[in-house]
Amino acid sequence: MKATIAASIASRVSYFRQIQGVRYKSGAVAVLVLLCGGCQLTDMARFSYDNATSSYSWNTQAKETTVPFTLIDNHIIVPVRINDSEPMNFVLDSGAGANLILESRNTRPLGLPSSGQITVSGVGTGPHPIAHIIRDTTLTLGTLQMEGQSVIQLPLDSVPFFTETDDVYFDGVVGAPFFQRFTVTIDYERQLVTFSELSAVVGGEIPGKGWQAIPLQIEGGVPYLTAQVTNDQGTAVEVKLLVDTGARGSVSLTPASHAELHAPQLYFSRVDQGISGDVESRVAMSESLLLGSYQLDSLPVDYAMSGGESENSSNGILGNETLSRFNLIFDYANERILLKPNQRFAEPMFADRSGLLLRPHRLGSIVRHIAPDSGAASSSLQTGDIITSFDASPVTELTVGELKRALSSEAPLVHLCWRSGTQAQCEDVVLADRFRRHATAEEG
Repeated sequence: MKATIAASIASRVSYFRQIQGVRYKSGAVAVLVLLCGGCQLTDMARFSYDNATSSYSWNTQAKETTVPFTLIDNHIIVPVRINDSEPMNFVLDSGAGANLILESRNTRPLGLPSSGQITVSGVGTGPHPIAHIIRDTTLTLGTLQMEGQSVIQLPLDSVPFFTETDDVYFDGVVGAPFFQRFTVTIDYERQLVTFSELSAVVGGEIPGKGWQAIPLQIEGGVPYLTAQVTNDQGTAVEVKLLVDTGARGSVSLTPASHAELHAPQLYFSRVDQGISGDVESRVAMSESLLLGSYQLDSLPVDYAMSGGESENSSNGILGNETLSRFNLIFDYANERILLKPNQRFAEPMFADRSGLLLRPHRLGSIVRHIAPDSGAASSSLQTGDIITSFDASPVTELTVGELKRALSSEAPLVHLCWRSGTQAQCEDVVLADRFRRHATAEEG
């Protein structure tokens, strides 16, 4: 008999299907966690019980803590201590149903004891890697301590898009156990996140001018809201979306989940990496997205052609590229999210024009995939190369987002420098609109 946990790490965007049992999910990389053959169902029950009954405490009298965060490749990175460790980099992930720890340069020396093995399974084709359950863990964030947590530990070989420790730019994921216990406020303008007692938000009151409340459905420990998206045929469709700060992109839709979500006709194909292999999607421009009374115009949308988000009758994912246009309050006590447009609200969103799939790396940004028939495919770049600068600006983990914006800009080309093995190279890479019209099934 199989029990499942849906879990994920923050580097996204891949998708999964629930099989049976308790569900944990996340926005960075969504995976299914299956109890391995030698494990007992009681292990799964104990995992859930540990997190439901774990305690927390504040190191000061104020039952609130505010910590700074950095944005790395559209992931919110906050400092977290594991037991008595030095602060480590964790992704704040509203789509994660569990807290996770990755194998990294920082976590390896901790020697965390495993209380059992579990098999993880996700989208793509390939072997199902092994992960571990770490019990009785304390996670400290600012003056807040979560004690007695059971967390999932993912070894390096469980994550196919991390091939070595130099690729691993975060050490873990803060997920549902924090969002369920506390009111979480994300201030993208000042890059601060605040955790406060649930009672700090009273009776559903609006905290001040400019905030708008949108109802949330909390299912499986993760939040969903209803939005309206206009597809590439100009039809406005009401959709249920997972609110996922761990997802890099703007919006991902699953056509198979909704009769009015047709596969786009004007798009380019994109390959991303799932926990068990590659994932293919189609990227199209949407005319608009409506969240409450706030409308964002002309944004790129991923259409997941297989394995897309459809759990709990949902139709896709609302990612951090869109969410970061607002300041947010996750208020589970009143089953709502509060939005307030920030300075980024009017910034346009562009689709990639280079054909490069990039991820952060200790030395810059590593090339994970190059789309055929793209400007990058005509260059000397190869998969595995590490981009070190663009237009004379150095590339670091913190500037990967700037690099991606440059590769999505209307400029005719970008000057890139990179390392291929031990060789350094520089070249102009041509940028061009990648959208192409494709025949529908009816057109043959």
